[in-house]
Amino acid sequence: MTIEAARSVPRVLDLERTRGPFADARTLPGAVYTSGEVLQLEQRGLFAREWLCVGREVDIPAAGDYFLKEIAGDSIIVLRGADGAVRAFYNVCRHRGSRLLDEPRGRGLARVLCPYHSWSYHLDGSLQNAPRMDEGFCKAEFGLVPVRIGVHEGFIFVNLDDGAQPLERYLADLPDLARFRMPELVCGRRIEYDVAANWKLICENYSECYHCAGAHPQLARISEQISRGERGQEIGACFNGGPMRLREGVETMSMSGRSTLPTIPGLSLDDCRYVHYYVIYPNMLLSPHPDYVLVHTAWPVTPERTHVVCEWLFTAAAVGAPDFDPSDVVQFWDTTNRQDWALCERAQAGVRSRGFRPGPYQSSEDCVHIFDRWYADRLAELL
Repeated sequence: MTIEAARSVPRVLDLERTRGPFADARTLPGAVYTSGEVLQLEQRGLFAREWLCVGREVDIPAAGDYFLKEIAGDSIIVLRGADGAVRAFYNVCRHRGSRLLDEPRGRGLARVLCPYHSWSYHLDGSLQNAPRMDEGFCKAEFGLVPVRIGVHEGFIFVNLDDGAQPLERYLADLPDLARFRMPELVCGRRIEYDVAANWKLICENYSECYHCAGAHPQLARISEQISRGERGQEIGACFNGGPMRLREGVETMSMSGRSTLPTIPGLSLDDCRYVHYYVIYPNMLLSPHPDYVLVHTAWPVTPERTHVVCEWLFTAAAVGAPDFDPSDVVQFWDTTNRQDWALCERAQAGVRSRGFRPGPYQSSEDCVHIFDRWYADRLAELL
């Protein structure tokens, strides 16, 4: 970003109304959803400095298994080493900067080999061989550049900021979800979406059900919002969210409202009455159900386009069964997702208008305001 562009950003942003008390607050200004300069600030100041969920440990079960992830313009290798440890590295050769790996995922690498000059690296990132380098060359000084990495409940997080707090401290106030046994769950279905809307509109939409009765008849039929007194809103430094209750006689979130899949072992009867929704900042949407866990991650592509990855995680017993058929729950959430994406795209068209003015929050949109306030505080630090 040029100095002139950076200086122009504050003039189009009024974040103070969003950062104020809920009753008086106004939604975010339109420019945060449409400005290329704002997206550059986000990439540099949020996505390059926050802990981001990039995958799961079960995605790379064996030594040499890897996947790539694009973050804030950088390609990152997430790789299981020969010692079983999961590590992350910039996808850049230490010789002259060549991209190392191209395939988005792979299995059983014996080493990482640069296709340019054949420098090779062990699975722990150390330099294995640099052909015909001069005498005195020190291989120990030219290992792959590491990226900070951590694992929580089986999810792999990375952070490009070497000075960031450890993952366990960042997620310290996240609710204890160990009872859902997420490290043991297996992906039974994955769908990726290209949404013509800003990534924040997707997170905001996930944070409220004010729109549900009119937009999601299949959802309103089987679940309901609960009063604040029944179960408190859950808020922390790294997340916000809360539960919705399944209606009487409903077993899970599916087109039929019934579950043909085994319940996650060890859940209480009370757990089986609720579905939880958490936004883990900045872009992870996590939803434990009685018989599966739904997770989305929203990745900005342009100010007005987002790549969303959605995964349905089931018990290994369910996925391993010969008659495994997740279509009832997949269709439910795929239908709901596409309804939501259409709403987000309508909102994107509106915030782009000269006629857009930030509006008030409805009383049930407190989680939207919490997310917006978190974002506004972070953006204000960058301006």
